[in-house]
Amino acid sequence: MDDELSEKAAPEEAPAELPDEPSSGRHPPIQISLAGSKSGRYRVTIEALNGDEEAVSSQTITIAVPEAEGAPAPRPEPPPVESGLETEDSDKPGFRAGVAAAGARVLAWCRARSLTLGLVLFGLSLLLYLAVRLIALESFPIYFFTDEAVQTVLAADFLRDNFFGEDKVFFPTYFRNVYQFNLSTSVYLQILPYLFFGKSLFVTRAVSVLVSLLVPVTAGLTLRDIFKSPYWWAGALVASIAPAWFLHSRTAFETVLAVSFYAAFLYLYLLYRCRSPRFLYVAVAMAALTFYTYSPAQIYVTLTCLALLVLDARYHWQNRRTALKAVVLGLALTLPYVRFRFNHPEAATQHLAQLNSYWLEDIPVLEKIRRFGGEYLYGLSPAYWFVSHGDDLPRHVMKGYGHLLRPTLPFLVLGLIMSFRWVRQPQYRVLLVSFLAAPAGAAVVEVGITRMLVFIVPASLMITLGISQVLEWLERFRLPRAALASGLFALLALANLWMLRDVLANGPTWFSDYGLHGMQFGAREVFSAIDDYLEKNPRGKIYLATSWANGADMLARFFLPDPVPIEMAGIDGFLREVRTIEDNALFILPANEYEQAIESEKFEEFRVESVIQYPNGDPGFYLAHFRYREDIDEIMAEELELRRRLIEETMVRDGDQYDVRYSVLDMGQITDVFDQDPLSVARTGGVNPFVLELIYDEPRAISGYEIIIGSADGELRTFVYQDQDQVPLEFST
Repeated sequence: MDDELSEKAAPEEAPAELPDEPSSGRHPPIQISLAGSKSGRYRVTIEALNGDEEAVSSQTITIAVPEAEGAPAPRPEPPPVESGLETEDSDKPGFRAGVAAAGARVLAWCRARSLTLGLVLFGLSLLLYLAVRLIALESFPIYFFTDEAVQTVLAADFLRDNFFGEDKVFFPTYFRNVYQFNLSTSVYLQILPYLFFGKSLFVTRAVSVLVSLLVPVTAGLTLRDIFKSPYWWAGALVASIAPAWFLHSRTAFETVLAVSFYAAFLYLYLLYRCRSPRFLYVAVAMAALTFYTYSPAQIYVTLTCLALLVLDARYHWQNRRTALKAVVLGLALTLPYVRFRFNHPEAATQHLAQLNSYWLEDIPVLEKIRRFGGEYLYGLSPAYWFVSHGDDLPRHVMKGYGHLLRPTLPFLVLGLIMSFRWVRQPQYRVLLVSFLAAPAGAAVVEVGITRMLVFIVPASLMITLGISQVLEWLERFRLPRAALASGLFALLALANLWMLRDVLANGPTWFSDYGLHGMQFGAREVFSAIDDYLEKNPRGKIYLATSWANGADMLARFFLPDPVPIEMAGIDGFLREVRTIEDNALFILPANEYEQAIESEKFEEFRVESVIQYPNGDPGFYLAHFRYREDIDEIMAEELELRRRLIEETMVRDGDQYDVRYSVLDMGQITDVFDQDPLSVARTGGVNPFVLELIYDEPRAISGYEIIIGSADGELRTFVYQDQDQVPLEFST
């Protein structure tokens, strides 16, 4: 019985006593209503009526009927236990009956509120997901990276500048992240949290965690609404225990947001394809959010949309009115990007240059295609996803884990086989498209987990489909689905909790390189020490080294008020030239710079105020005071004279041979100065001025030259000798 038999079914409420019999001795009229549902449960309502046939009292009971003929009748509810759960006599029948009674009451409560076991497990899965992300969020990962801090700092700058970006554009499409414009949605998402909570490490990461909830939510709903999996709720926990996602979803990297929006886009598109065309509009909006959030996402979401446009062309034509409106919406959402490209036509090339993409190298096109194919296939390989390796930076991996848990590999293979087998069904076709599009964004540069993180979405769905298929096979052996579901939930929940315990207990010491090329540990600890020192010494001078982290100045802007009350300077500048050191000035130096200062023997007095230790107990940062030795001027003059000695080399270029004499470099080679590549650089080794002499065997006609220098202000002076004995021509700018 699918439809209600009566519209007068009353809501369940506490039983009420029927009224006393009337004086005439007749019983009051009684009305019985019966309502049924697809779940096989029936609601019977008994109402006592008065003379006007109005209900004066009612009582409702619910009856569960087996779904099919021949199904066993439900077991009677065991009698209540008077004394509750026992402790010493837990093996007695009364204890078991009490447990059964409690379970029956819980099931009855759930059924009365239309809560199925799947919904309950899904809700618990989402709560567990949030718990294992938010617990000790500031402690793991052990670093707080510049790319996390910059989101909130740029949000603060945006508000300070009255909604204008650095490029003087109102509500800019992209914000500049040091060298390139590549931040957008992630900055806008931090505006309200910044207004309410200020610059907070926990809040900045928590925003990312909350958005990342889209991944487990849409994984479960996709498996329930589209794939009709009986174990659909497990998709949330399967996604949660992917080590790559477990780690990065606890950070504020913009790749996390892009993956989350992409997962929502896939779910909404599948609803459009399998439920109602009206979902297409929201799917287009989610695709646009994915596009603007992360630069590699521009490639994989665009490829996904193009593939679905072609593969589902017939369905789009059947719903062409909706599809046409969605196209118009999509074109409207591209306008901010068109404006950005108009204002910054060089931005895309500069971004690829910063990433050292082979697409900008002077190599044949076929070689570029070959390299793209190699990177693409590597991004799909089990060797990358399931083997613990060193291809990624230590701060982006969980030591001892693959990017996906190794025990899930057979289920991923099974899910992939199922997708190919039923590829004619739209849901499996969409799943395969997302699976194959995932590595495209990374392959343009080089496979790395932050660029490849989107692969977690189709992989989690396929793994869960594989698990569900295996459990359905087990059901044929008369294993109850409820028992299998409970066991699966317990296993996946324990895996989540085990990983949380592991990262908090062992994660800080997984890797011993805590410096620039490793974990970049110390942001929270260093700036906390600075706050403590300034609180005690409000006018104290602090020099903070920058060699331990990328963009340490951005971290300072995050943790300290504007303007930053410290000077970003390492010990190297004080060792190359004599600089004023204020009385009681505090230097905060990583251990290697502190040792460099001591070994230089240029200081006659130094005092360590405190030491910030690395998680493994080694000295990480020294908070120390220094004072130059009295003969420092003579020592520095001797060193400067040595640095000013020119280095001689012979170069051959375009058939010409000439001698080059130049000042010492501390980065790059002299050939980098002449290779006509603006992206290859050489840096002077602390010599001012930097001297570059070109000596030709025979006179050369010179009409001019071009030179690119760094951002520092300076004077460029050129001397041209027509003959060694003549006075040179001098030019300056």
